[in-house]
Amino acid sequence: MKKIIHIPTIKDDGPGYEKILGIAREVFDDPYHHFDFDFSRCAMIDHNAVVVLGALARYVDYHNTQMKLSKSMLLFSRSLANVRSAPNVAGVMFLVETMNSAVRERLIGNNFLSHFSSGSLEGYPTGGYLGYREHNYLQDADKIADHLQNEWLSASKLRLSDKLKPAITSRILEVFSNAYGHGVSIQDIKTMGVYSCGQFNNKDKTLNISVLDFGPGIITNVKRVRGDMSNIDAMHWALVKGNSTRTDSQLSNIPRGLGLDLLHNFVHVNGGELRIHSNDVKVISNKTSGLIVEECSGDLRGTMVSIKINCDDRYYRFTSEAEPTQQQYF
Repeated sequence: MKKIIHIPTIKDDGPGYEKILGIAREVFDDPYHHFDFDFSRCAMIDHNAVVVLGALARYVDYHNTQMKLSKSMLLFSRSLANVRSAPNVAGVMFLVETMNSAVRERLIGNNFLSHFSSGSLEGYPTGGYLGYREHNYLQDADKIADHLQNEWLSASKLRLSDKLKPAITSRILEVFSNAYGHGVSIQDIKTMGVYSCGQFNNKDKTLNISVLDFGPGIITNVKRVRGDMSNIDAMHWALVKGNSTRTDSQLSNIPRGLGLDLLHNFVHVNGGELRIHSNDVKVISNKTSGLIVEECSGDLRGTMVSIKINCDDRYYRFTSEAEPTQQQYF
């Protein structure tokens, strides 16, 4: 059975997250369909929507594969008539013909459509690029760190000291590491990996990245280790530096805990924002609102961490690096 999902305009803001997570819940509730994603109502789409749509496509693909295996087994045990009565094969189609030029150019420029389109579209980036990436179920920490430091946090976008830049890179790498250690390694669907999408908005001078996994989620993991507590308390516990739901590590150099303390401090100084959505709890951290932890209207089966940084003209460094007569940022 085919389902058409109309993608609205989705921005990197509160309503945008609610929209894309609502679409995710619709697919999660019944993935055994062919989904056509129609963009005729979408004026623009940001990184937070792109990463979710890509991961959802792989999620549906997985169920499609399982359904095909089930049908193959039926061939040995049932008549052809019974096989024909099996459910239709699931799948995803991104309807390029429904996209306006701005949406199409973004989804080509960030390499998203190259993962899902069998046709040839001009404009795909070559070599290093800032955009949609699929990281398989085995983490390549060196490759991710190189991308973060040399492509996402490039000197042309943001001026960081030689000590602060690798420190921020390592904290974002912890986000990926936690997606593997707390998500991919213990999720039910072993073939699903980690998904990310970076974005640089040249008009607003903002730098973004979203990292997503479809593992059990932070709240589920904390309660598994810590026992019964409220969902809000579980998230607060996970945010404390050093707390972790893992008693071992995939790799010896993967830190424990969410590791968001430096990122939290940096986005406050920078005027950016840090968001976490996991299970039915969301975290918003910025200079205006401080740290907000509250329940969502729906459930995300996994964890998404999104970071926004303002690319202004300031030079950022640790306080210990600053000269006494210069303005200090850390």
